[in-house]
Amino acid sequence: MAAMDQEKFSVTETVFLVERPLEEIQRAVDKKVIHPVVEDAAKRRRLFGRAELRFLVVDREVGGALSVDGKKRLYKEVTKLSARAATVKLGPIAIDLKEGDAKLNDRIKTLRRLKNSMQFKGGEPYLKGTSIPVYQIAALRKEMSVDEILQDYPTLKRDDVEVAISFAAIYPKLGRPYPGKTLKRGISELLKLGIFDEMPDEAA
Repeated sequence: MAAMDQEKFSVTETVFLVERPLEEIQRAVDKKVIHPVVEDAAKRRRLFGRAELRFLVVDREVGGALSVDGKKRLYKEVTKLSARAATVKLGPIAIDLKEGDAKLNDRIKTLRRLKNSMQFKGGEPYLKGTSIPVYQIAALRKEMSVDEILQDYPTLKRDDVEVAISFAAIYPKLGRPYPGKTLKRGISELLKLGIFDEMPDEAA
């Protein structure tokens, strides 16, 4: 538990962990409701700790009834809590944390599993034990179903594809994207359209 309490997460990891849109998290930062650690001021790289995650989970449930000042007070109270605290008090109200903490812990375990499913070659993530780039598989989901991807990559399991998709969502690819279809699938579709049919003999 102690190691997890000291662990910090990027903003895209936080989006995944608390299951909230990036815009909502950014708004909480901009309004100074929460105070993540700034690792690189020039790049504005922020890291979110346990208190920020717990607040964002609780705020998702009760934040609609609070003003900005109320949210700031709630965050302050959350930062005072031990990792084992089951409730947070805001004035006379006690807010239960157990269910939110359980879900958060599960998401953190899932994130770790995703990371452990990767191996890196030249800075590029590959599905562990394969020579298949993660971003290549994830990009296919834009135009192909998981079943179609598995047909074209028979050595992969459904979980491999889902891991690749989740990893790419949390850690978006920089630079030129991979195509949304496999070469095999693209050629097959062109064949169906008759693109490669023999041209009629004009001399005949």
